[in-house]
Amino acid sequence: MSKSSTAPAMSTPMRLMALLIVPLLLLPLLFGRPAAGSAAASDATTNRVFLPVALDRATFRASPLGSGFQQVTEITDAGDDRLFIAERAGVVKILHPDGRITTFLDIHQRVISNDNSEYGFFDIAFHPGYKDPTSPGYGFFYVSYTTGKDDGVIIDVHFNVSRFRVSADPDVADPNSEVFLQHEKQSFNVHKGGGMEFDPRNNLLYFGMGDDRLLLIAQSDRSPKGKISRLQVDSVPRDAAPRSVATISEEIWVFGLRNPWRFDLDPATNAIFIGEVGDYLWEEVNLAPMTARGYNFGWPCMEGGFVFPETNEVPECQTPWLFKRAIHEYPHKDGSGRCAVIGGHVNRPEYNPNDGRYIFGDMCSREIFSLSRNASGAWQRTLLGVVPGDLINTIGEDRHGTQYVGTAARGGPIWKLFIP
Repeated sequence: MSKSSTAPAMSTPMRLMALLIVPLLLLPLLFGRPAAGSAAASDATTNRVFLPVALDRATFRASPLGSGFQQVTEITDAGDDRLFIAERAGVVKILHPDGRITTFLDIHQRVISNDNSEYGFFDIAFHPGYKDPTSPGYGFFYVSYTTGKDDGVIIDVHFNVSRFRVSADPDVADPNSEVFLQHEKQSFNVHKGGGMEFDPRNNLLYFGMGDDRLLLIAQSDRSPKGKISRLQVDSVPRDAAPRSVATISEEIWVFGLRNPWRFDLDPATNAIFIGEVGDYLWEEVNLAPMTARGYNFGWPCMEGGFVFPETNEVPECQTPWLFKRAIHEYPHKDGSGRCAVIGGHVNRPEYNPNDGRYIFGDMCSREIFSLSRNASGAWQRTLLGVVPGDLINTIGEDRHGTQYVGTAARGGPIWKLFIP
């Protein structure tokens, strides 16, 4: 989720190369600043949150919940009241309703997540039939992460989407049950994406992958990089051998993305809301249909509404009028302190199920916004509030539709949002 500096004047091919391959600000714009001396919470740690008896329901709030979480990259549920908190190093913890914190999955020895990169454990998604014994997805969940080695000279890293299953203990996964669904070679240490979401109506798993800082690959239909794709995960046999690579149908759904760090599926409106992390000037929120394949948001030919003149001679960029515009864009070089969009979820909590606003934030300013259509049909952004603490990494959701913020803190809480 890094940003690059302005490219110097040079020949057209070299200008395009500079547009995409320049020195980047790495980890501080994705997983936060390193901090020494913090230790992970032990499984025996008990954390409880006490809130005032009288709450003002008209005020946005971010309340700390739990403690000891290390660079949180996802917060989700498995169809019950447990919260599953993924950490960048490759550990998934459970925050139980009674405040206990236990470890659900630990694959940190397989995950590369060094501080000079955007490598790491990105997401965890539970199959819609995870708790249904009659479902093909019973007991299965899916993760995305990078694995391998990068010594700064030789990169031997892959982006994985893998299936795991829970053990006989519902609070502990089987780490030896991994089946690989995607195993994509990486060329650079940034722009990984990694978000995943299920369509509960058909069990299709959507996953986003960054462009890996590769020239024009977001416009190619031969790679999942710079795209959102979907997988027919139910076609993988339940008894597939552990550590095997499954043969699976993959369909590229959305093109032309740089780093779709987080996106949300909204089956109620058949829409995909995408937080697209920008490069030169603009952060984007993009909207694609779940009913039509092939929306193309134009990266690297354009960013926001700006068409890069360096791409005028590039064949893939000759029809900018066919690229889809973002429904919202904002600058990150305007002195506001904003730096990278963090996509959230369409807001439909139990206390306000007909809300429908899209929630997103900015990593550096820690602002939380809503996005909705006004009376004229135009998309309008509203500032809801600011989350205290460290840089925002992710916005998750529980089964009740309540949203949570995970940060880059090493040893911090997660933040439960009340959105009036």
